[in-house]
Amino acid sequence: MGGAAKIGVVGALNSSIQNIRQDGFIEAISGAKGVTEAGVVDGQNVQDLALSAAENLITANPDLTAIYATGEPALVGAVAAVESQGKQDSIEIFGWDLTAQAIRGIDEGYVAAVIQQDPAGMGAAAIEALKTLISGGMVEATIAVPVTIVTSDNVDDFRSMFE
Repeated sequence: MGGAAKIGVVGALNSSIQNIRQDGFIEAISGAKGVTEAGVVDGQNVQDLALSAAENLITANPDLTAIYATGEPALVGAVAAVESQGKQDSIEIFGWDLTAQAIRGIDEGYVAAVIQQDPAGMGAAAIEALKTLISGGMVEATIAVPVTIVTSDNVDDFRSMFE
């Protein structure tokens, strides 16, 4: 982003996991050279509310250069807001949970990256943990399941999910 960014967050303050994502993101960018925080808006984990919240964020910050969306409704709302405000050339979006709208944004160049989880891998890890516990074994308190960062370089691998 040329060494400078003004970043806003479209979150879901009613979602504990999205609050953890938001907090980690804010912690990572706080104090970073060239980064200005535009604040957090609450999309309440509802696509239409996230759209309104993202539009308000963009309107209040005409120099906004990036949006971080903490989940699927926030991401879809941010994509729609950037499109409705005609800001595809000036705002890049980063977020969670790939959608057809996000793929279109990746193709058009204003969605930079989306973190895609692996629900099948999560389910398999949960079953393995249950088997271990049932047989009297112990499991880690946190079981990491890898995610994929989807960009223009690998988006083709995910298109079939939305056809």
